[in-house]
Amino acid sequence: MADNKNFSYPYNFVSLGKKEDIRREKRQKGEHSGKIKCSLKNLTPIFIGNKTDTKEEKTLTLKVEGTEKYIIPASTLKGEIRNIIEVLTTSCIKNVEEERLDYRVVAGGKKNIFGIIKKFPTANDDGVIYGADKVKVKFYDTKCKPKKPLEIVNEFKDEGFYPIKVNEKYKNHISKNGKPDDPKADDPKAINNFTQFENIRRGGNIEAVLWVSSDISNKKYQKILVPNEKKYSFTMSDYEDLLYLIKQRKDSEDKKNNKFYIDELKVGDTIIFEADTNDRIKNLTFSEIPRLRYKISPLDLVPKEFHSCTTENLCFACRMFGTTGDTSENKNKTKKEEKTVAMISKVFISDALLVNERNRGVKDIEDKITLNPLGEPHPSLACFYLEKGTYDNETSQIRGRKFYWHHKDKIKAGTGYRSYLESIKNQGDNKNVVSTINFLKPLQNFEFEISFKNLTDEELGILIYSLELEKDLLHKFGKAKAFGFGSCEVKILDCLLESSEKYNSFVKTYEKIDKEKYLKIVKEKYKLNTTERKEVNELKAILKSTNNLDFSETAFPIDFKRDKFGNIIGNKENSLNWFVNKKRDSNFKLPHILDYNKK
Repeated sequence: MADNKNFSYPYNFVSLGKKEDIRREKRQKGEHSGKIKCSLKNLTPIFIGNKTDTKEEKTLTLKVEGTEKYIIPASTLKGEIRNIIEVLTTSCIKNVEEERLDYRVVAGGKKNIFGIIKKFPTANDDGVIYGADKVKVKFYDTKCKPKKPLEIVNEFKDEGFYPIKVNEKYKNHISKNGKPDDPKADDPKAINNFTQFENIRRGGNIEAVLWVSSDISNKKYQKILVPNEKKYSFTMSDYEDLLYLIKQRKDSEDKKNNKFYIDELKVGDTIIFEADTNDRIKNLTFSEIPRLRYKISPLDLVPKEFHSCTTENLCFACRMFGTTGDTSENKNKTKKEEKTVAMISKVFISDALLVNERNRGVKDIEDKITLNPLGEPHPSLACFYLEKGTYDNETSQIRGRKFYWHHKDKIKAGTGYRSYLESIKNQGDNKNVVSTINFLKPLQNFEFEISFKNLTDEELGILIYSLELEKDLLHKFGKAKAFGFGSCEVKILDCLLESSEKYNSFVKTYEKIDKEKYLKIVKEKYKLNTTERKEVNELKAILKSTNNLDFSETAFPIDFKRDKFGNIIGNKENSLNWFVNKKRDSNFKLPHILDYNKK
């Protein structure tokens, strides 16, 4: 079911560039100190998040000289400008996830083995788990709405692991893989009433565990696990992965003010896993449809040449903007032996403040919309974030630096922006999974200032280029970029250097400079006026205000629900259906940036 069409997707990746082009060297003290005054105009709505306790996010303001001002924070400006400079100068890549990611296994995508923990691993010895026979016990009548708890729930109402004893009659109820033909019918092998449950406990002398796991809406069975003679081994690494997943789940439940029932695993607790032909365990989990960890982190797939700078020899971007060094730990939790350095930035960016705000009310500046949730990036989507392979394969390769496309129709709309709000607002009925944001209307004017110290000719030229960009190239600032927000035009109002006369006066003086002089230097050195560098071509393509992508009706691709043959089986189009359908296609990949320019 491969799809060769270059579908419109809100983000893409600019290639890292050639490893041999990275120039790491000691920082030089340049001759140029001064400041650059800039204007910024948002051509589409812009949203700078300001987290509150409510579901409605306000746009960020800051009190300046006693007055509340709308701002774009310096950190937002710096992040965008630095990202561009990293591409132009083939610098290291920052903020790549060091932890191995986790992912949800699809139903039926894993052969589960149930077991009971007998021994935990140490640094020198493997842990031991005995396999277990599974007996399903009915806890809820799901034919009722809402479902009705059965008598057994009175005795085992809390989630957890309950040691019990059973007799030989439990063997009549051992569950095999598979489900009854009628999904609404009771499983004939299961214990379906309290009488049957009491029958297998009466006079029992066989140790077992009743596992009462987290309840979900349509769940009706819990499990009794009875150890058998099959023995499996697992390593400390396997165990640490399991503890990581338990912590992730606990943290997730804490955010919902819920308590996760697994606090600390003990000998005698039950577990689920897979095993190889040598009875060695892989993928320890606490759920039949679990989350698992990939074997390799995203950072492991970044060529070492592009890892964060750690010594006094710095890439171009780190020489300009400074670095905190690499203070992370090795996988064995010990500090890296490599020398780390911290170096202050040579470039200092102010917040961008809204101008000409006087005599304008909030309604002239702000508007509001309810969107689908503003989610976090999902680098676990290997078909998007990786050039090839998965996070289980050391030969895999990340695609590059992430940028968002501009939505040309939204830029063109300008003050008529409300015409396209219908295409991005939430259309669903579930009000609990939406984000209401207060954004700034298009065509607001901001100003900010950059001060710099001891820049070289080259550094000053790159800074100027990355701010004003070339004709028809725009920046992206803020959140909700996937929905077309944040397309901005930056112009340099003044570029001033500290005057050579400054030491003859108590007042700091400045003189204007010719921007073109410094732009010429970097355009020639970094081949910015040619098509020789693939990554620069990609950057210019994705920063361009016009492109071949169509976001006029929806920000994300949508589709109907389909069966494995591609036949439509639903009547509602949405993004979730599109993702689910694409997961079945092993050949599916996000097109490259330059693919959209091909006829």
